[in-house]
Amino acid sequence: MQVAIITGAGSGIGLATAKMLHDAGFAIVGVGRDRKKLETLEQAIGNPDHVATISVDVTAAEAPKQIVDLALERFGRIDCLVNNAGVGSPKPLDETDDEMLDYFLDIMLLAPFRLCREVIPHLRAGSSVVNVTSTFAHIGGRRGGAYSAAKGGLKSLTEH
Repeated sequence: MQVAIITGAGSGIGLATAKMLHDAGFAIVGVGRDRKKLETLEQAIGNPDHVATISVDVTAAEAPKQIVDLALERFGRIDCLVNNAGVGSPKPLDETDDEMLDYFLDIMLLAPFRLCREVIPHLRAGSSVVNVTSTFAHIGGRRGGAYSAAKGGLKSLTEH
């Protein structure tokens, strides 16, 4: 059985991705901050032998190791990483202070970078890393600001 780690797995794109990959035969390691949303994931999968969840802030320095350790302890391998965690509500550049810039960069660039770095040594031939970006990474947008910068950085990381 293949194993996928998915950040932001409790709702939206992350939850849909988790269900799709589970239906394709993957065991799921769902990552999110909200324990209740992760319970929704567990119920949606409906197979406790094929799902493990961890409620953690992906921006925490120790989070990547905790996530990888859970995947390896529970399932013994990692075949896919989906960096999906993110935040919305961007503001124009001239309305973005350093705190907001750091917030967007931490969640949507630094956290995926750190998790990739922790996961890659455990991947085998045929494994994959999927980083969820946005059209804002390619064409920007008037309200993009820090969001565009973070997603653009993630796009470049993915190309690397």
